[in-house]
Amino acid sequence: MAAPLEIDRRAPVRRVELDASSWVDVVDGFVIAPGTAFDEVHATTPWQQTEVLRYERYVPERRLSAGLRPDRTTVLRQTDLHLTATYRQRFDGVAAILYRDGDDFQGLHSDREMRWLDDTLIAIVVLGERRPFVIRRRAPMAEVVERVPAGSDPDDLVLMPGEGDLLVMGGACQRDWLHGIPRARTDRPRISLTWRWTSRRGRPDTNPGFYDGRAYSDRPRQPPTRSRRA
Repeated sequence: MAAPLEIDRRAPVRRVELDASSWVDVVDGFVIAPGTAFDEVHATTPWQQTEVLRYERYVPERRLSAGLRPDRTTVLRQTDLHLTATYRQRFDGVAAILYRDGDDFQGLHSDREMRWLDDTLIAIVVLGERRPFVIRRRAPMAEVVERVPAGSDPDDLVLMPGEGDLLVMGGACQRDWLHGIPRARTDRPRISLTWRWTSRRGRPDTNPGFYDGRAYSDRPRQPPTRSRRA
């Protein structure tokens, strides 16, 4: 007997066209009982604190993370099937991130670890607190850009997902746009559950990714990241 649906497969989808080749789908209320889903993921996930090598010392990320199998919970399994059927692609496993409060954040970035960025899909189910999700056009390398906080640039797209909403960034979004979760005034937690897919077409991005270590020498002797149970 199939499990009762814990997602709304017919929830309205609003597409935001960022430009001719990049877009974001927004699905409000995708998870039917987001509080229950949050509690289950929060309590059963083996959260880890990741530290990234930055010039001979490890710097802890301001968030906790974990890799999950898509069949770990009913919501994850049903979401995985829904995404595969809707976008007709098979996604990778689920990356979970826990923002414990408003001091946990993620700066503006693109998911360059995927390497092939011309045609990608990144789907994110957000449980818990609603916080700004900022999308900003990537500036050309030759252009001098003032460091404007995420969400403060008038051209930023600021979404407020939470409580079981679904976002899907598609097309060339990871090539031409950045996204991030700035600090916020809240003491409530937020969990994001992320699925990724890349077509592996076009020219691969060979620039260092966020998790590539930074060192003074060209031959670092330490691994670029390390993790421990939170």
